[in-house]
Amino acid sequence: MPVPLYKNHMTQTDQAPTLSEIISLLDQCPKHPLLKTEETEPMTWLHDWLMHYSRVFDLSRGFLVNRCALYWAGYDAPDGIDGQSFVESCQDTNGSLHNLAQILDTDLQIFELAPNNTDKADAGSLAMAASYGMMAIEESTQLFCACSFGRGVNSVSKTALDALKNANEISLDNFLIQYCGLDHTAMIGACIAASVKGIPVILEGTSGLLVKTILTKYAPQSFDHIICTEHLSMPVTNTLPGHAMLQTAIMLKTLQVASDKTDCGKIKQAA
Repeated sequence: MPVPLYKNHMTQTDQAPTLSEIISLLDQCPKHPLLKTEETEPMTWLHDWLMHYSRVFDLSRGFLVNRCALYWAGYDAPDGIDGQSFVESCQDTNGSLHNLAQILDTDLQIFELAPNNTDKADAGSLAMAASYGMMAIEESTQLFCACSFGRGVNSVSKTALDALKNANEISLDNFLIQYCGLDHTAMIGACIAASVKGIPVILEGTSGLLVKTILTKYAPQSFDHIICTEHLSMPVTNTLPGHAMLQTAIMLKTLQVASDKTDCGKIKQAA
């Protein structure tokens, strides 16, 4: 099945939300009951996590991981991959990420967030990116995956993570303006929408760790419906963006299919 790949551009609207309005939504996110399990085997725990936090698990149309979002941003920092080359590799039908998306039967979508503008984002742009991220969540989605890529994404995310250790006296809006960018608030917006709709989320990379840490630090909820691939023991050797989250989603889909089988685990003895 072909994998649609869209390049979306954030556009200004007449009724753009403010950053304070976006932040206030954190208090409106439902408090999902914690997963209580004594299961320690990683794959079984991962399956239990998915089943516990997905509020919309209708398998009549298959396992719907119908949005794997990659946010393309840019910062004034020397590290990071060549974003344009990476996008072109994703569009290549023989590319590794494209093939993973086909196995998962998911829409692999790239969202452009002014990747060539390395100026620090203002509050209005951050709010627009968060609103933009919210639009990536669909009602029927059973699992949402996200990460970001581009120039300076990793180093800026790491700097922001380090700053969180001493951010007790910094308000969230000031922290976002001072340390974060469009990709971070886009993922925050997606996580807020996923929380409201009962959709589990997989985040990848240093930017994903930053987003989960921000939500955990500044919101009254624990956001345990979000997991980061860096916290999982996954056999992923490819360090390019998107691979870890797609392989995790593929494993979850496989686990779900296997859990519906009734003839697994039986020991047969030869006569």
